[in-house]
Amino acid sequence: MENFIIVLIAIAGLIYNVYKNYQKEMEKSKSRRPNVRPQSTAVPPIQPTIEKVKRKETKIKPLERPNQEELPAEVIAAQQRRRQSQIKNPIPAVRIQEAEIERNTVDFDLRKAVIQAAILERPYK
Repeated sequence: MENFIIVLIAIAGLIYNVYKNYQKEMEKSKSRRPNVRPQSTAVPPIQPTIEKVKRKETKIKPLERPNQEELPAEVIAAQQRRRQSQIKNPIPAVRIQEAEIERNTVDFDLRKAVIQAAILERPYK
């Protein structure tokens, strides 16, 4: 039991010395490099070039759809059926969540990983 107390005192002394040395080093580092912030130089804002301004002015027009009168009756009927089927049969949220979970899962084959690691870590001659 006496040896146990002596060992604890030695460990405590060692930890205390390490802490004191750490504090001394921190004081030395502060004196070597004081916290001096470099002065920031004001950079004038870059004027947008003429090309960029022209690009913003020329907006891309959305694709024009042909008038409903020009579409054949079959196309109009198909569009209406599609809209009605989307209203009647919306995609359930459960299916969407399942699809996201399937995308997030990672198939991990330990055997394959070990073989690939061995191939990559070959000693070079």
